[in-house]
Amino acid sequence: MVKKNQAVAAQADDAATLGLRERGKLEKRRRIKAAARQAFTERGYDAATTRDIAGLAEIGIGTLFTYAKDKRELLLMIINDDLDALAGTAVRSVDPSAPLVDQLAAFFESRYRYWAGQPALGRPAVRETLDFLGGVAPQGPEAIRFYARRPRMLALLTDIVRSWRQRGLVAADVPVELAASLFITIYLTEVRRWLMEPAPDADEGLRRFRELAALAIRGVAPGPGLSGAPDTGSDRFSGA
Repeated sequence: MVKKNQAVAAQADDAATLGLRERGKLEKRRRIKAAARQAFTERGYDAATTRDIAGLAEIGIGTLFTYAKDKRELLLMIINDDLDALAGTAVRSVDPSAPLVDQLAAFFESRYRYWAGQPALGRPAVRETLDFLGGVAPQGPEAIRFYARRPRMLALLTDIVRSWRQRGLVAADVPVELAASLFITIYLTEVRRWLMEPAPDADEGLRRFRELAALAIRGVAPGPGLSGAPDTGSDRFSGA
C-alpha cells in the first residue's frame, strides 16, 4: 500500500513538473510573439532582426530559434494565431438567406478589417505567401499551419456556392469548387493590391471586392449562360 501511494505521489509530481514546463513554454512563446509584433510594427519587418526580437523577449537567440527558425516563421506565428481567432467570426457572419455577393463579402469582411488594422504585418505576410494558391510546399511548422487554411477556406466557400446551386440559383453545370476557387483568387489578388495603398481602408477594400465578385457572378459574355439558357443577368444570384 505504501509503495502504491508512493507511486501515485511520484506520478502527481511528474504531472506537476510537466504542467510547469508546458506553462513555461507557453509563456515564452507569448513573449516571443509579443516581441516580434512590437519589432515588426515599430521597426518594420525588413529592418527588424531575430536578435532584436530575442532582446525584446528577454531570451537568448538560441532559445528563440527553438520556437521559430526565422523571421518568416515569427511573422506567420502572429498571423496564424490572429486568424485562428477570426475563423469562427467569418462563418457566423454569413447569412444563408442573403444574396450570394453579400455572403461572400461577409465571409471575407473580418479578414479585411484585420489586415486594415495590421498593415505592418499584412504587407510582408502577403509578400511571404505569394504562392498561397500554388503547389509549393511550405517550410516550417508555422508556414505549414498557414497553408493549411487554403483547403479549409475552399471547403467553406464551396459549401456556400453548393447551397446556391441546390436552390437553383446557380447554373447546374457550374463546378462549385472551381467557383469557390475563383472567389478566393479574387480576394487574394485584391487584398494584395489593396494592402499596398498608403492607408488601406476596410470599407473601400470590401467595396472593390464586392464589385469584382458581382462581375464574376454575372459574367461578361452576352447571350446564353454556361448552361445554354438565356442570360437573365444577376437575378439568379441576387436572391430575387
